Amino acid sequence: MITLIVLIISGRLWHSAPTKSQFFKRVILLAFLWVLAAFCYTPTSYNFSSGVQLPYIEWGPAKIIYNPIRQLDLGFWLNVLLTMPLGFLIGWNWPKIHWRRLILLGLITGLTLETGQFILDWLVHIDRWIDIDDVLTNWAGVVLGFGVYQFISRLPGFRWLQK
Repeated sequence: MITLIVLIISGRLWHSAPTKSQFFKRVILLAFLWVLAAFCYTPTSYNFSSGVQLPYIEWGPAKIIYNPIRQLDLGFWLNVLLTMPLGFLIGWNWPKIHWRRLILLGLITGLTLETGQFILDWLVHIDRWIDIDDVLTNWAGVVLGFGVYQFISRLPGFRWLQK
């Protein structure tokens, strides 16, 4: 279903993008969103956390961790890294985006991913944990990724990113 949505949006981008480079940048963004959704909305068995059992509540089949910033373990930092490319791609597509809109996009990213996991846990039992830390780390990843774009695009060898 996600693939079908991506293909439909790609077709619309083809007709609405003013230049081929703009189309290319938007398709790269869309491809990353597809990969991100596939990664976040499929059942997994890996765990990069420290193994400490955190307090959670169960709401039907969903397990919700509600305490923010309890551990700064590998899983925490990998979750920041997960959405940094999205922030970079937002900067590449819209380099003059207002910082308030960027912060909102980062928050929407985390909320969308976690809400989707919650809904899919209820519908098809993907056995994912819903975690407030994931919302915060996804937000931080988007903001940091945008900052990386802003820094790199100003370096002499990377000015082509601004076109």
